[in-house]
Amino acid sequence: MADYGPAGRQQGAAYAGNRQQAATPKVTVAIPVYNGANYIAEAIESVLCQTFEDLELVITDNASTDETGDICRRFALLDSRVRYFRNPTNLGAAPNYNRGLELARGEYFKWLAHDDWISPNYLELCVPLLDRNPQFVVAHGSSAEMVDRTTPFLDSTFTVPLWGTAGPVKRFASAMRMARTCHAIFGLIRREPLETTTRHRPYYTSDRNLVSEIALLGRFAYAPEAIFYNRKHARQSMAQSANLLSLNTWQDTSNQRPYSIMHLSRLKHFWEITGRHSTIASRWQLLRPNLGYMFSPSMLVHYADELCWMALPGLYSALRGAARGLYRKLRPSQVYVGPQVAAEALAPVAAPSGPVIPLPVQPVPVAVTATTSTQIQEDDHVRALHA
Repeated sequence: MADYGPAGRQQGAAYAGNRQQAATPKVTVAIPVYNGANYIAEAIESVLCQTFEDLELVITDNASTDETGDICRRFALLDSRVRYFRNPTNLGAAPNYNRGLELARGEYFKWLAHDDWISPNYLELCVPLLDRNPQFVVAHGSSAEMVDRTTPFLDSTFTVPLWGTAGPVKRFASAMRMARTCHAIFGLIRREPLETTTRHRPYYTSDRNLVSEIALLGRFAYAPEAIFYNRKHARQSMAQSANLLSLNTWQDTSNQRPYSIMHLSRLKHFWEITGRHSTIASRWQLLRPNLGYMFSPSMLVHYADELCWMALPGLYSALRGAARGLYRKLRPSQVYVGPQVAAEALAPVAAPSGPVIPLPVQPVPVAVTATTSTQIQEDDHVRALHA
């Protein structure tokens, strides 16, 4: 098990004594997972070691075929705050992420990928921001992209947006243009407004639109000393982003199309969001500042590409593959996470005494505007243990 420093060990020792879960926890942390035995223990421990203890951990297992289920059940035996659910089949990432929200009971909600982790003080620092400021809909910490527990990823960038005093229309427009590394989706979110959103959709990058929709509902608060650690490795979805067909089924296993319509799906999702929250802004108010981006020359090329692929999937796939192969010969892609990245990063970095990697401190934005606002059976084995 991972070591989270003196504070983390002191708080984390409690889960070895079969903690009793409050009927309605303040916070729900949801970990969606499929075949995550390599990293999930570290993610679970980072939640159970939180210095803020009024939480539940909901794990939604997408019918893993490795040791994921055994690991999760062992944690559920030790700590009744852990609620483990196993899908009968692999639904794909989007439905599994949404299932965690459906099962949540907390006032505040947070997603955590099975290969990431958070500092022990994450909830302790983020919860008060939401308690004291009803205009905040999300509280998040600093982001640290890591190759492993002590090795920062050299190209790491802070990608959670800070919009200052911008109103809902400007926040939405800014979020729609956000870089694809979508750390904001892993902040601590008010569950009630989150449940009014369109949630994750069955296309890759739908989290970008979801973050934009959340930004429309309220402001984001920032706790710089709370750290979200995003692990970079060759098996994560972003490392596979060049294989669009595999991302179809990764996001939703029912999507067996022989072509990708990722950008067209995002356009359709955008249209739906613009007409969903009329008490905050009209469709035209949201469309107007985004038309230049959603119909820019580069986006039009993407739409045309996907329409051709959809119309002639077999022929166009062959032509598209050949063109892409030629392009990569002329301009080779960079290795996402490779041995040279890890080796280069390891040399100047000493192992820290605790989990927090020092990051530049950014100012906390001042909030102005207020937000508006099927249960599936728990794993029989774990439920019986807690009866």
